[in-house]
Amino acid sequence: MLLEFSVENFAAIGKRQSINLITGKARGKPGHLLKAYKQAVLKFTSIYGGNAAGKSTIIKAMHFGKEMILNGCLDKRFMSVNKSDEVWVKKPTEFIYTVFVNKKVYEYGFTLSWHEEKIVKEWLSEKNSRLEQKLIFIRDFTQQHFELAIKAKNPEIDRRLSIYFSDASTEENTLFLKEINFKKGNLFESDPSLQYFKSLYRWFLTKMKFVYPNSNSDLGRYSFLNYPENNEKLYDCLLQLDIPIDKMSYVDISIEQAFKDAPASMVEEIETHFKEMYQRKENQEGEPISVTMRLEDNYYIIEANADGFQSIKTIQFSHGKYGQYEFKEESDGTKRILELLEMITSPEKDVTYIVDEIDRSLHPLLTEQLVSMYLNPETPNHNQLIITTHESRLLNLRKLRKDEIYFATNRNGESEFIRLDEFESGESRSDLNIELAYLNGRYNGIPTIVKYEDN
Repeated sequence: MLLEFSVENFAAIGKRQSINLITGKARGKPGHLLKAYKQAVLKFTSIYGGNAAGKSTIIKAMHFGKEMILNGCLDKRFMSVNKSDEVWVKKPTEFIYTVFVNKKVYEYGFTLSWHEEKIVKEWLSEKNSRLEQKLIFIRDFTQQHFELAIKAKNPEIDRRLSIYFSDASTEENTLFLKEINFKKGNLFESDPSLQYFKSLYRWFLTKMKFVYPNSNSDLGRYSFLNYPENNEKLYDCLLQLDIPIDKMSYVDISIEQAFKDAPASMVEEIETHFKEMYQRKENQEGEPISVTMRLEDNYYIIEANADGFQSIKTIQFSHGKYGQYEFKEESDGTKRILELLEMITSPEKDVTYIVDEIDRSLHPLLTEQLVSMYLNPETPNHNQLIITTHESRLLNLRKLRKDEIYFATNRNGESEFIRLDEFESGESRSDLNIELAYLNGRYNGIPTIVKYEDN
């Protein structure tokens, strides 16, 4: 799970800003908390602020850092530094993730030079219950400091690890965490004492999921369709949200129907990818793999083996006596709900969902209900949810803790993020109407509007 994320010098963010998911001064609502190595951690965080305040910027920064870790190299097209002052243009950009993986806390960070298109620094350390750091490795190209502070149990593996790390001291364009997983993965099989390298990398790969308002999201790859055994739970959630879907049917279609609008080269590439997935999967009985895929505006359940596609099904939704509809025929709001319900219905654990503009295409009451369902103590989950939103109905201390609310504001071209429990006690006292105070500008998280008098 994510304990904290910090970033400096990224787009609208100048000086270091953080989203901290470790509990603060707030009390109550124990069902909103998770445990991480003797620490209480929030399972929900909301970020408020006016347009251009920087809410989406910090989400994009989290995502850019993840993609950098998975790809290993800097892609300047998707990054920019703060431009509010010339001093930022040549300053490095820093990303720091504190995460809880396999019952241990790790801090992983790296610094990039946008101007020179290279990695300036990378480090990994383990933290104990007092948050004291034990260095695992550091690569600092500015100070020419390269230190591998751990040793493998197997002498031969330790020698190889040292060689790999020594080679990395000349690689200013590649992250060591990526390299040690991508090309040297057999190290972990040979020496389990190094397993945390793999576990940390896989956390970013599979447990950190982003959802944006107008583009495909990580949820589209692992939707509720992967878990038909949970359909009854899904129907119950839809009923609570007043969505008139009472049944889903899986209907066989031909390959030609599924890919009728796709170029032949794309179909061939997809089929090749599925063959490769089948070869990688441990499958003693040779049964085909089943994968959910979104193509254009439809979902497909595709079965494939070493020979390619075996069968393709699409999904139809029954609206009681009012007929059946394909996914593409549903409203934008229903599609959005079906996408977001993975956070409630999926059996996956230890996932950190990060949703930008959760209220997009949703009625305000549905946004409020969706969050209430996620936090329902009667159906506990073991995941985290971070959202940006304008839905002020959630700003209610009977529903949320003070440390579950952040306010973003932009001052002189730089975004700042302040958690409600960090305000002076008079600004966040328990009897205060937080929603009204927010809309009246008490927390600086609203747009400044020029008002005109009515004639």
